[in-house]
Amino acid sequence: MRKLLCQIFCKVTRSKSSPSKLFGIESSTLFGIISQHGPPRGANHAICIYCSETADSLEHPLPAAFGEFENAPQLVDRICRKCNNERLGVLDEQLTRCGPEAFIRRFYGVQGRVTHDPVNSFYRGSAKGQRLEMKVFDPKLGFEVLLECDNGACRQLCQLVFIEQSGKKTHQLPIRQGTSPEQLRAAFNNLGVCPPYDTRVFADPDERAWVEPLLKATWPTFSFGDTGTPASSNYPDGGAVKFTLTNRYFRAVAKIAFHYFLTQFPDLSGHEPAFSDIRQFILDETTGVDRANEFVGERPRPLIGEMLSGGCPTGWVGHALCADITDGECRAHVQLFICEDFQPRVYTVRLGRDAALQGYPAFGHGYLHYPDGRRGRFSGEAVSLTATRADFPPLPLAPVIKST
Repeated sequence: MRKLLCQIFCKVTRSKSSPSKLFGIESSTLFGIISQHGPPRGANHAICIYCSETADSLEHPLPAAFGEFENAPQLVDRICRKCNNERLGVLDEQLTRCGPEAFIRRFYGVQGRVTHDPVNSFYRGSAKGQRLEMKVFDPKLGFEVLLECDNGACRQLCQLVFIEQSGKKTHQLPIRQGTSPEQLRAAFNNLGVCPPYDTRVFADPDERAWVEPLLKATWPTFSFGDTGTPASSNYPDGGAVKFTLTNRYFRAVAKIAFHYFLTQFPDLSGHEPAFSDIRQFILDETTGVDRANEFVGERPRPLIGEMLSGGCPTGWVGHALCADITDGECRAHVQLFICEDFQPRVYTVRLGRDAALQGYPAFGHGYLHYPDGRRGRFSGEAVSLTATRADFPPLPLAPVIKST
C-alpha cells in the first residue's frame, strides 16, 4: 500500500486572544448560527449501510477523539456495531492520531471522550499511520532533536540521538515507558546507524528511573556520562512536522462527510445506488491513495464566510460540517480545527449523484470547543447554521493527492 507523506511548517507559538462565536460558513451557500439543530431524524433503517447485519449502533459523525459535543447530530440505526467500532474505527484512529489534526489536537490540548484512552501521537502511530515527527535544529547542541507539543507548549521528547562521527549525521529514536529491550534494539537496528557514533540521552529526572534500566538491559555496556551541554528551551524558528499516512486518512474524511450528510437528509437511507461508490471507497482497504481524488477535493475558498475577506477566528477553536444537494449532486464539506494559529484544509466530498434529488436546502453545524475545557462529559457545543446562496460560481476543487 502506497503511503502519503506530507509535512507542515509551523512556529511553536500561541496567541492569547479571547474566544468568540463561529461566524458562519460558505459552501456555494453562506451559513450563520440559528437556534434549532437540523432536520428531524428519520425512521429506523434496520440494515447496516456497509453490510447485511442489523444497524444497531449510534454514530457521531465527528470522531470521538475530538470530544463529545452537546446537541451534536447523531446517525441512528444506520451502521452495525462491528462496522462502526472495527472496520470504520481504524479510519478515525489514523486521522485523529497520525494526521495534521493530531498535531493541532495536541497543540490545543483537546481530549477525547472520557471513555477513551489517551495516546501520545509523537511516540507511536496508529492504524498503519506513523507517529508525528517534529524535528528542530538545536543551536546549543548543534544537531536536530525531536519535540512533542501539548497544550501550546513544546519540549524535547524522551529520546536517544545517535551522532555518526563521520559526517555528523544524526538519527533520533523516541523511547517510551513500557518498551522492552528487544523492541528498543529492533528500532535501533531499523535506523541504520553507521559506527562509530556518539549517543545522547534526553530524559526528564522522573523518566530516568525507567530509562536507565532499559538502556542497560538493551546494551549492557552502556554507560552514562555527565549531562553535557543543556538543550535549548525555546525554538523561535519553529520546525517541520511530518505525517506519514495511508489511504485510511482520506477514507476517514469521506466517512465523516457521508455520515454527517445522512444525519441532515433523513429521508435518504444511505443504501441508495447513488451512494454505492462512496460506500465502497470508505470500506476498501486495498484501494490506492490516489483514488481519494475521485471523491475528495480541496476547496479553494474558505468555508467560513467571514474568512473570504481575510478574517480569522479570534480565540475560539471549532470544526464545521456542512451538507447540500445541488443539481442532484450530493456533497458534504469538512473543515477540522478552525482556529487562529493554523489554516486547516477545507475538504469537499462528492458522495453521489441522482438527478431526481432537487429542491433540497443546505445544512451545516459548527462544533465549538469550550474555551475553559471540558464541562462534564462535553468538550463543547454543536450549533446549527443557516444557509443563503452565494452570488459567485463555485471554483473547481483541487486534487488532495498531487503527483510528484
